[in-house]
Amino acid sequence: MAPEFQAIEEKATPGDQFTQEDRGIINGTVKGATGNAITLDVEQREPLVRIVVKDEDRLPIRQDGREGSLALNELQEGLPVRTWFRGEGGVRVATSIEVLPPRAQAPRK
Repeated sequence: MAPEFQAIEEKATPGDQFTQEDRGIINGTVKGATGNAITLDVEQREPLVRIVVKDEDRLPIRQDGREGSLALNELQEGLPVRTWFRGEGGVRVATSIEVLPPRAQAPRK
């Protein structure tokens, strides 16, 4: 395992960024975007999932179908996103992020 991923693994909480999958998609709500990682709340499947961003300048972040419209630090808490990732040494590494439209609230009775 690469040294940078070893350091991440040692600091990780159970279940947050590890995967046995080569690639995949995660839908969730941003809980934080700091340093080189995005933490997502994916509700019932897992409490929190961390996606590592290796090269922020090259990561496409789409909003409303436009490429590169947001920077990583603009992903504010509560934004619904879809994140594509690849598995590297068991760590989820982001390959693309799309900001989704806000979820419609159920009408109150």
